[in-house]
Amino acid sequence: MVNYMSKGKKRAASYEIGDFVRIAISKIDRFGVDHPSLPCKIMKKENDKYQLGSKFGVIDICFSAGELDFLNAAEFPELDIIPPTRISVRKASRLQSARAMSSSICNCKGECNSNRCCCKKNSSKCTSRCHGGRSCQNKS
Repeated sequence: MVNYMSKGKKRAASYEIGDFVRIAISKIDRFGVDHPSLPCKIMKKENDKYQLGSKFGVIDICFSAGELDFLNAAEFPELDIIPPTRISVRKASRLQSARAMSSSICNCKGECNSNRCCCKKNSSKCTSRCHGGRSCQNKS
């Protein structure tokens, strides 16, 4: 029988400034197709709490080591430049959202070459979710 209690986190709960970690995003704060975690970089450490920065800004709350998972990446180009603006975890997860990147689904029956197509009207390209296998002149 497998000891399920020993399947926990193997890494010691100690991180250094500059380490890449991820925080879990609750199901309430994300859509089903979105990433379940947010990659972050440790900005500073105060009283066993870590201040994190994401590619969208500095997270407005501090996290304990138990809430973080280590990312096995030597470099993470998205986190090289972190904006100084304060941002909540919920807002960062929405900005990371796949749905935010493709906010409209047109369901057009035609070629999507006029402004009747909501994707073309919003100056965005149609995606595979818009109208499946039909031909389209506005595809990316």
